[in-house]
Amino acid sequence: MSNAKLMTPLFYQGNFNTDGKKMRAILVREVSNGTDTYRLWRRDGKPDRQYPQGEGDDYILYVELHGYLASLRTTDFYLIDRCGFPSAVTALYGDEDQRAQYFDGLRWSGGDEAVLEALKREEDKIQELGRDPAHQADYIKAILDKHVFTYRAAKQNGGETFPDFVGALMLGELLECRELSAIYQGKSREREQKRRAKAVAEDQAYCEEHNRLAEEQVQDAIRTIREGGVLQNDTVEFYRSRHDSSACSIVLCLMRRYQVEVPLRTQGWINNKLAAATIADGRCSHLRFWGHKRDRASRRFVDCMNKLTRAVLAEQENVCGTPGPPPP
Repeated sequence: MSNAKLMTPLFYQGNFNTDGKKMRAILVREVSNGTDTYRLWRRDGKPDRQYPQGEGDDYILYVELHGYLASLRTTDFYLIDRCGFPSAVTALYGDEDQRAQYFDGLRWSGGDEAVLEALKREEDKIQELGRDPAHQADYIKAILDKHVFTYRAAKQNGGETFPDFVGALMLGELLECRELSAIYQGKSREREQKRRAKAVAEDQAYCEEHNRLAEEQVQDAIRTIREGGVLQNDTVEFYRSRHDSSACSIVLCLMRRYQVEVPLRTQGWINNKLAAATIADGRCSHLRFWGHKRDRASRRFVDCMNKLTRAVLAEQENVCGTPGPPPP
């Protein structure tokens, strides 16, 4: 027959248990160091952990405090290890540095077999000392003291930092903690709103600056077409957001801007092969492209480039009212 009792957890579904909902819990044991005494509980029924690492690793432990159960966020398996390891280190070696020196020397003198044997002795000592109720009580008290420190800090700064409900429970100030938590959540939302607004502004400024530089590239390329010269087929990149941009060769960018139809195969050649195009007398007079000596330039590209040149010069004529070089 189960010896479970209905107990009140401090938190329910991740939030403070405002309605005082109950859960079935089983008393695991009571631990004491002579000054501090704690009753440890676990949930009744289905284990908390699906894949336990060893005996006692299936249920999360709770400590009973002023009528509530507060989670220790550890299982019995890990409680023993965390309590026993520091005590075992002190008992066997003195401190962490001496432990490291001991094992370094053991690797040289005794090899892996000696190291494994020493680790087995250490594990036995961890289990022995970690199961000591006094060591467990000391460990739990240290945890609870940290909760109290966190709550007092939040109380002192008026909710700027997280108000710890476990610490408030220790001091009998749950009502004050609830009020402080509401203030903290409001301030957290305000900080988050400011952070997001700042991120949006920074993202916009980033995009504007990079798009300005990209547009300068485009205008320089248009100027080269109008005045004649070597148009380098550099990559130009425009940003919709900091992490959302589109990049292509500047020649292909201009062809799209001036609505010059370019076959898909020719687009690929422009992006992957074209290095530069020389513009003279209103037409494409020379090309440089990547490839083997026997490779030929794309004739379709030359046609498209000449159409682009005519479109750029026609635009200049419409704006300035002065004719450019004769079309090819």
